[in-house]
Amino acid sequence: MRRNSEREVMMSTMTEAMNEGRLKQFEAMMEQLEAIQVKYRGVRGELLAKVRAELMRLNPTGKQELVVPPSPPTPVPAPSPAMARPRPTPSATLAAALPSCRMCGRGMKREGDLLKCERGHTRALS
Repeated sequence: MRRNSEREVMMSTMTEAMNEGRLKQFEAMMEQLEAIQVKYRGVRGELLAKVRAELMRLNPTGKQELVVPPSPPTPVPAPSPAMARPRPTPSATLAAALPSCRMCGRGMKREGDLLKCERGHTRALS
């Protein structure tokens, strides 16, 4: 009997130490998330706020903190149709011959042994 009680005491001590470690890790993670959340606004900020709310719901301490919802985002004005210009489409034979840029998706032009897109991204001609 005595051996079982010693084992129970040891297990409860280990459990307390693990819970304390989880709490410290959770607090450190929430501090890092807060530092990241300060940097971003807009859609990224909204997503980070949702992540923060979900993590607070899963709080390992068992106590629930009040999560203040973020302020509603300011609407971004849509570009006027006069400003939007359609991109020129290359001819079918040229589009079939040269691949598109892996970085931005624009058409590539051949410059020596390299392919170069409108934005200056380059890659080897293969």
